[in-house]
Amino acid sequence: MPEYAVYLASIPVGLYLPLVYSKDLGLSLTEIGLVLMLARISDVITDPLIGALSDRTKSRFGKRKPWIAAGTVLMMLSAFQLFNPEALNQMPITKWYLLGWSILLWLGWTMVNIPYYAWGAELSDDYYERTNITGWRQAFGFLGNVSVLLIPVAAGALTGYGSLPREGLTIIGSFALVALPTLVTITLLKVKERETYPSPRTNPLVHLKAMFKNGSFRLLFFAFMLMSLGTGWGSATFMLFATYVVEAEAWTQMILLGYFGANVVALPLWIKLATKLGKKNTWVIGGVLFVFVTPSFLLVGPGDLGTFFVCLGLYGVAGGSFGALSMSMKADVIEIAARRSSENISGAYIAVWSLGQKLVAALALGLALPTLELFGFNPALENNQSAIDALAYIYVFPPWLSYALGVVTILRYPITSTRLEKLRLAFDKKDKRKEI
Repeated sequence: MPEYAVYLASIPVGLYLPLVYSKDLGLSLTEIGLVLMLARISDVITDPLIGALSDRTKSRFGKRKPWIAAGTVLMMLSAFQLFNPEALNQMPITKWYLLGWSILLWLGWTMVNIPYYAWGAELSDDYYERTNITGWRQAFGFLGNVSVLLIPVAAGALTGYGSLPREGLTIIGSFALVALPTLVTITLLKVKERETYPSPRTNPLVHLKAMFKNGSFRLLFFAFMLMSLGTGWGSATFMLFATYVVEAEAWTQMILLGYFGANVVALPLWIKLATKLGKKNTWVIGGVLFVFVTPSFLLVGPGDLGTFFVCLGLYGVAGGSFGALSMSMKADVIEIAARRSSENISGAYIAVWSLGQKLVAALALGLALPTLELFGFNPALENNQSAIDALAYIYVFPPWLSYALGVVTILRYPITSTRLEKLRLAFDKKDKRKEI
């Protein structure tokens, strides 16, 4: 349930903000890209710090829950300010406003997400049940994506307000004020934390050094980051592509529902396939589908809503795989590292993973938006055909390259259910020898 609310309050940053803050609020694409990049880079310190503290926290409520509760409050206030800039503030909105509230939003996100994902990695020791857990969590995240679009579309149909991206952003900001505290509170009250390994005693820098020596983690980490760079780049430029290349600003939210709907529908099929072919092989199939589908967006022209919808639907099917599978594979890697160190280091691994994810998202925004401006595209002005063409190519080719490199990287990933079971037996024998 928290995954639904967190997606609801974070996805609009990359999806809506570049278009709304440039087209409607007057900031330049370069300013927006650099500001959003700086906001995420600010987590270089907070991510590993919160990961280490979360592993070491001792309270009557558990290790993870106090952090999640505090982060939720900060995140809901920041989301409201970012998505409803005109509600409580005087115009014009400046880049400093965008920077300040973006930093606070991602700080709240860090305080929620790192303990939350560490908690999820500790819920089960079963190789396949982990995929079910991460699959269900990802499904609720996808439902959050759908709600980001469905709620404004429904509001637009019923009231006439919500169909445009600027209006949708305002509605989601208000809804986040309700969804975040409600769903997180239910989870904190209903789900118990599970004690797996003792709290860490070793210096966090020792764990960090071991982490980067962990070949399986490195391969999974870099493959996931490459895929995330592709999706982050596409998310940062999607609204601009839909508005200026396809000329479908009023339809973008409706069309995106097809993409996120395909995510939700395809996810259980990917999970079922993973039980038959293994997580890595299924991950590769989804990545290859990304590689083949991405160039098809170059076939879409002005008013070509049908082709656009089909391309996004296939893109959504591909996108249903790698998130949940990557999280499940990461839980396998964390278990091996924890057994090797005999300490609970989930938070440390999740923190490094989260930091990498944020830096990649920052890189996508910090490069994509200024690149568009460099090639002459400006949402606030009348763009010629060469600028529109540049937008289309910039939307397609960098993500395509990232997906291809991600697939090549994951091919060397070694952990299977059989290998994990052999490692468990070896660790069990080692533990018994220590007891003797």
